[in-house]
Amino acid sequence: MTVINDDHLLYTTDELAFRQQIRDFIEHKILPIREQIEERKYDYRKFFKLLAEAGLAGLLIPEKYGGSNKPFMYQLIAGEELSAVSPSATMMFGASCTLSAIPILRFGSEEQKRKYLVSLAKGEKIGALAITEPAVGSDTAGMETNAKWSEKDQCWILNGEKRYISNGSIADQIVVFAITDPTVDSKSGMSAFIVETGWKGFSVERDFSLMGRNGVYVSHIKFDNIKIPKDNLLGKLNQGFLILMDELDSERVGIAAEALGCMRKPFEIAVEYSQQRIQFDQPISRFEGVSFKVADMALQMRTARLLTISAGRMVDKGLPCTKEATMAKLHATEAAVQVCDLAIQICGGAGYVKDYYPLEQYYRDARLGTIGGGTSEIMRFLIQREVYIEQKRGDISKSVISKLERIDFNTLMMAIPNGFRTDRAMGVSAKIQFLFADEDPWLLSIENQQCRIEKKEISKPTMTVKTDSATWRNILLGQLDAMQALMVKQVSIDTDDMDLLLKFARMFRFTPQILEGTPIASQPVKEPEQKFAIGKSLEEIRIGDKAEGSMKVTDEHIEWYAKMSGDYNPLHMDDEYAATTIFGRRIAHGPVGGALVARIIGMQLPGLGTLAFNMKVNFTAPVFPGDEITAIVEATEKVPEKNLLRLSFTVTNQNGLEVMNGYANVLPPVKK
Repeated sequence: MTVINDDHLLYTTDELAFRQQIRDFIEHKILPIREQIEERKYDYRKFFKLLAEAGLAGLLIPEKYGGSNKPFMYQLIAGEELSAVSPSATMMFGASCTLSAIPILRFGSEEQKRKYLVSLAKGEKIGALAITEPAVGSDTAGMETNAKWSEKDQCWILNGEKRYISNGSIADQIVVFAITDPTVDSKSGMSAFIVETGWKGFSVERDFSLMGRNGVYVSHIKFDNIKIPKDNLLGKLNQGFLILMDELDSERVGIAAEALGCMRKPFEIAVEYSQQRIQFDQPISRFEGVSFKVADMALQMRTARLLTISAGRMVDKGLPCTKEATMAKLHATEAAVQVCDLAIQICGGAGYVKDYYPLEQYYRDARLGTIGGGTSEIMRFLIQREVYIEQKRGDISKSVISKLERIDFNTLMMAIPNGFRTDRAMGVSAKIQFLFADEDPWLLSIENQQCRIEKKEISKPTMTVKTDSATWRNILLGQLDAMQALMVKQVSIDTDDMDLLLKFARMFRFTPQILEGTPIASQPVKEPEQKFAIGKSLEEIRIGDKAEGSMKVTDEHIEWYAKMSGDYNPLHMDDEYAATTIFGRRIAHGPVGGALVARIIGMQLPGLGTLAFNMKVNFTAPVFPGDEITAIVEATEKVPEKNLLRLSFTVTNQNGLEVMNGYANVLPPVKK
């Protein structure tokens, strides 16, 4: 196997030890039956028992349910190592131990977890996940499999069929997605069920013959009036789409890890062959037509690994990573196909025939990666969508966000109705309760295409949103996608109305623009404390009162202020001169600083004082065109007999670096 020289930088000591443990297991247990797996001449029950004995069947499952309770990175390592020997083995392993197990772990009841997870973790049962149908692939809107509630039998009646289901014909239990409310959009009316394949009405139509991964049982299965106990509804009714979306990011990173393993062996074979194959009296590795292919392969593998590790770490930390996971999946799967193709090209005839190397098998195995778990075309669509979403968020300048981040939380909440989209609230009637870990509860009411918000808590809301104020602030300011926050558990939502949940984010504009205008509310906005008010007299001003103002420095500012100071010389305006000479520093930011402070006192706070004198400015760092500078002014001393107020100030740039400080005396208006 190829040594990855910087393993110790990319993986922890425990992860590297786990990788070695898995390699030993594969060498002694999986490699000897590799050919049998590919030919389906193996005992698949024994295969899953072997996985359980190695701790792989329940790798992500908590110990109380018989699992190993390992971080997600361990799943990626296991998937990569298995794929390096048998991508078919990885596919069966992933379908049961991840795709089927994780939805039950995250959304199942305690009874469901004990009943279905323990047997998976012990390798006693095999699991599968069923989504795809004859008419349903990337777009689930056309899902036809349905489940109807029977009052007579007090159970769900499942009908429909699923196609291309990994482990479909050998599974003991399958997480099945079906429409339970056909009157609404499929995303709002889809539910998930745990179906036992031994129940009457379950049948296998056929096992498909595949281009690659021949050892996997990929099946067409059918449900004919299967009676599903009400206790086998997974999660809430009509919550299926959220369950489906919940594991997409981790699934895609898992597929990327499989691709890493799938291209490793072909790369090693190609490198070794190129050094052994002699043509024109020298190894073909001496020819750039070959060695450059090796360089391309190494580059593809390296970038795929880094993308996969990065996305995997984000999954482990619970961070939103739709773009990163999609990038990893897209690049790694396409790289695997390219690496396998180049390996065959380097080995020529020896690579094309089956007799010498398994290159043609790895090539066929790798090809599935660009289809399963989302096609490459869908991956590109998702990436460009995320890029444009981020660009839209990035259009909001840092200075604007900085200002908004200091706005009182109550003001932010009161501004929510400003972003209400009445055209998207047709027929919606709801009481949405916000419960914050560190703030008072708020209630948002929607009725007749109107909404209002108030500081209040009720006993039976239509939907409850639980989070913390920092997360919700980021959502309101457009810096965090609400659905991604939900997926990574930064926000939890409790409701039986899935249609409302999916419509909620679409009914509101979560951007800084919602703060424009007057907030709509039944509760008065709490006035921010310690802030100068227009027209305050010396008697009304308190020591410690503060105010602030910002401006962006331009060439025109510097030129204008320098001319006013009488020190202007165009030759002195270059950055180096301004930064290295006293005269240059004075021109570059002295007048700018004085003007900014005067502007805050005289213009930002009209009525506080139009006469400022005896101003002292200390310059601590240069200011240049393009800088965003902010001054904070604080009342520090009062002389009542002279109606005199002393203000101290500090000025910082966009990086938080203090560029000047000082004080100024002003004459506030006399109280009448």
